[in-house]
Amino acid sequence: MNAHARPVGGKIVTPFFLVLLALAATAGVLVGYRLFTGVGSITALTDQYSWGIWKPINVVTFTGIGAGAYGVGLLTYILNNGKYHPLIRPAVLVGAIGYSLGGASVMIDLGRWWGSVFLLYPPWYNFSSILLEVALCVLTYVGVLWVEVTPAILDRWSADGSSRLKRFAARLQPRLQAALPFVIALAMLLPTMHQSSLGSLYLMAPTKEYPLWFTGWLPFLFLTSCLTMGFGSVSAVDILAGSVMPGRYRTNMALLGGIARVAGWVSLFYVAFRFADLAISGRIGYAFQRSYQVPFFWAEIALFTTSGLLFLSRRARTDRGRLFTAAILALLAGAIYRVDTYLVAFDGGPGARYFPSVGEILVTVGLGALGVAAFLLIVKKLPIFAVGETRP
Repeated sequence: MNAHARPVGGKIVTPFFLVLLALAATAGVLVGYRLFTGVGSITALTDQYSWGIWKPINVVTFTGIGAGAYGVGLLTYILNNGKYHPLIRPAVLVGAIGYSLGGASVMIDLGRWWGSVFLLYPPWYNFSSILLEVALCVLTYVGVLWVEVTPAILDRWSADGSSRLKRFAARLQPRLQAALPFVIALAMLLPTMHQSSLGSLYLMAPTKEYPLWFTGWLPFLFLTSCLTMGFGSVSAVDILAGSVMPGRYRTNMALLGGIARVAGWVSLFYVAFRFADLAISGRIGYAFQRSYQVPFFWAEIALFTTSGLLFLSRRARTDRGRLFTAAILALLAGAIYRVDTYLVAFDGGPGARYFPSVGEILVTVGLGALGVAAFLLIVKKLPIFAVGETRP
């Protein structure tokens, strides 16, 4: 099916694109200032809150949005449902961009970021740190995702490149095709490891996490929520592409309807499992106490439940607007769960307070804008969306 993909074309430099670049440039200036003057120069971080919004949003949420490649890959390659193959390239591109931004943000977030060079020297690894596994998995997965994007680049060179690029593409394509089964196997293994490990990080803080969020099942819940976010991002991107480029691409509602059924059951399973875990562990009573964290818990549950029911509704699966709403709610549900686990449920100690600084917010917004700009540029220049879905 990817042989029928083509660039969507269209004007690249638009007012919206320029706004995205301006936001990204602002973030770039702030990041440069932070790298040379210290993390405290533009953040509100303290010893009690050494992780601010950059970790739960820039890293944990961006990679959750990028998990569409993982979710669609499971359906296509593991469950052998090849009909979803036309959605692979857009999902992989979103994943590559999301994970690249997350990996870059990790470097920005590190107090001594220059120490990351020791990731290249295994004898100096700290094997007792779960962050080592996360760092190695995420960085390796970034490379794997961009390798999966490479066939689109080679297809473009084969079709419109110079004679030299065409010869290079012709030599490389068979080798890449032979290596792809091993690349795809890594693409299924690595997210399973690091998405669960993002939850495992807070197993080390049982006395600092509000009981509604602390559980031995954190790794499993993070892995489950990444699937709902991934399915939501794939659906949202496909619907947006069909809405903003109606003359060049048409949303594939049949495929998205199938994904919606899977996403709906996963979302409702998450809710049922969360309540079962709270009831069995005797922590269900905390959901009815007077605490500022409790409304955040019920907001999560409401978002997961609403998105799950919408995904399973036949009317929503055949209506682009309703399906887009369900997809956005699924993304918000997973994002809020992750932010709540990392920030809302975390108790920094007596009198400890944290609210993100303007600099932190601008860097987060700028990274998101950079990701959107990169996606727009690539889909207009490379064969990402399947031509079978374009209008005649």
